[in-house]
Amino acid sequence: MHRAARIVCSLNFHMGHWSPQDAIDLLVNEVGHERENATAEVRRSFQGNYGPLYQAAYLLDGLQLRGLKADLVDSGQMRLKEFHDAVVLQGSMPSPLTRLALSQMPLTRDMNLDWTFYGELGTR
Repeated sequence: MHRAARIVCSLNFHMGHWSPQDAIDLLVNEVGHERENATAEVRRSFQGNYGPLYQAAYLLDGLQLRGLKADLVDSGQMRLKEFHDAVVLQGSMPSPLTRLALSQMPLTRDMNLDWTFYGELGTR
């Protein structure tokens, strides 16, 4: 809930819809933070160290991992623990490359790395 609220706060703040106080109020009223902790969280997030899409990147990566899990685990190609361990061992790399490594697809010089990881809206 905290991560989702940070995405909402960050996007609304950077689009000019919310003030820092609006973000603090959301964290207190909807997430259950104490006001002092919410204030510190908002101050840390909005000092300019993070770009407007920083929090949204967490969401995008989560959706990519969920799509990869559906492709490999839900289809029966891998067990969940095997999937988890393989993702962790890959380290920090773009999700399409993690997908190539885990699915053991051959990498070619001219291959297209575009990946529709979420399908049509509302299908996953």
